[in-house]
Amino acid sequence: MSSPSVEEKPLSIVHVKMTTPRPYSHVTRFIESHLGRLTDSIRRLAEQRETEQLRAALARAAGIYGLALHYTAAHGRLLQLEGAEQPLVAYSIGNVLLSEQMAKVDFATGLYAPLRVVIYGNAEGGTTLEYDKPSSLFGQFQDPRIDAVAATLDSRLDTLLRAAAT
Repeated sequence: MSSPSVEEKPLSIVHVKMTTPRPYSHVTRFIESHLGRLTDSIRRLAEQRETEQLRAALARAAGIYGLALHYTAAHGRLLQLEGAEQPLVAYSIGNVLLSEQMAKVDFATGLYAPLRVVIYGNAEGGTTLEYDKPSSLFGQFQDPRIDAVAATLDSRLDTLLRAAAT
């Protein structure tokens, strides 16, 4: 039996922290109402290999911000185990068509697609939004094709979150 080959390399990640006086419910409602979703019907199209229908459905799901909500993790509800539920959610947000472009270059881009955004109510009564900048995550692949898509994701995510925070 052979041993696996293991490589490790440190990464420099740009972390973004945005705060707003807007209440948590305003910010999360904005995001959830302005993003399309990867629905079960879209997932079925993928399973059935209905490529053209899938491509069209994914484009529609991306909507005006060019991003779709993949998953929602209600982390704040889990905190009830420690005493009280808190306003805290993690979203997986992305664009499958853009992810496909990066995966064609390097499958490992799937580590960061979809992107993760954490939103929580802060001590000042407003809301904090945090994420790692896509260009810094995908920059490790050192490929101009991936960098171009990552720059697009930077812009789309920033535009969405600033709109939600305003």
